[in-house]
Amino acid sequence: MTELGAYIERFETNSRSRALRGLAAMAIGAPIAFFGVVLFLMGQEAGASGGEMFLGVVIGGGLGLMLMGAWACWHAISKRGETFTLYERGFVHTWSKSTTVVPWHDVEAVIDHTKKNVLAKALGGDVGCLVKLTDGKKILINGFTEGAALLANDISDAVGRRRA
Repeated sequence: MTELGAYIERFETNSRSRALRGLAAMAIGAPIAFFGVVLFLMGQEAGASGGEMFLGVVIGGGLGLMLMGAWACWHAISKRGETFTLYERGFVHTWSKSTTVVPWHDVEAVIDHTKKNVLAKALGGDVGCLVKLTDGKKILINGFTEGAALLANDISDAVGRRRA
């Protein structure tokens, strides 16, 4: 990668952690959704009314956890071996059988999607950096990448210096 200048640092994504947390989210969400459905059906049989909004939140929360867990597991499988290699004049994003070389001039925008809550941290959203490229491609850096906050900051700073 001589066109990107000198090598700075390599950042690897922990797919195993992503998969385990995804499985945990599904394992927690399924019984919550099931419990909500059972309570709803018991209330319908008894002819009781009220509480449907609460049960809807319980069922929706459980289903939401299951979907986020499935998404995390899908990414753990599809983006196995994901790495970011930082250079002076750009970075390289590699995963599975795909490699994208990104010189700084090809970055259109760097958007911070970081969330500061327990659920986001558990599912890798504690660091969220979306790198939009001029060709329309998007690259997401999240909390499952070791040193993601540093990488996101370095990319944002480099793109900011280029525009200054």
